[in-house]
Amino acid sequence: MGFFTLVYSLIMSYGSLWMGAAAFVAVSYFFGAGFPKDKIWNILASFVCGIVWGLLAFGLLQISWISSIWPTAIMFGLLTFAVLFLQGTIMKFTMVPAWLITWGTFMLIVSNVTIKNWPLFVVELFASMALGIFVIGYASDYFNQLMFRWFPERKQDARPSIEADRLTKEKEVK
Repeated sequence: MGFFTLVYSLIMSYGSLWMGAAAFVAVSYFFGAGFPKDKIWNILASFVCGIVWGLLAFGLLQISWISSIWPTAIMFGLLTFAVLFLQGTIMKFTMVPAWLITWGTFMLIVSNVTIKNWPLFVVELFASMALGIFVIGYASDYFNQLMFRWFPERKQDARPSIEADRLTKEKEVK
């Protein structure tokens, strides 16, 4: 994984620092979820939902009375409830952790970086997260399979286990 993180960093060297971080967050989630290749489209759809939620939250935070502490906390609570409600009812194809991770990544980036071109930012964020999975994740998986093919695991010694040793000793005593 480390090698392909380097490769991805070189590919994305034209972009901003946040792009590599977004890719690494995405692939970390993907590996943490058990590398679910059969759910890749669900995860990508959840990334889109997280970006939409980030745009919604950021837009609401531009309203002066919402940007104070209690209204902000209530807003985030309601939006999180809405995520869980939507995923449990009409958007069962989404994955809540991927949705929330993307939303959090979005909020972290926009709170630290001035965004000058919003449509471009949205595309770059999604592309960074998707490329993180495909370039870092899938390439690392392919490389791992290749290494196991070139250097197969050695078979374990035919040594008996601790339980087998105990049973043997019990038989000897009788």
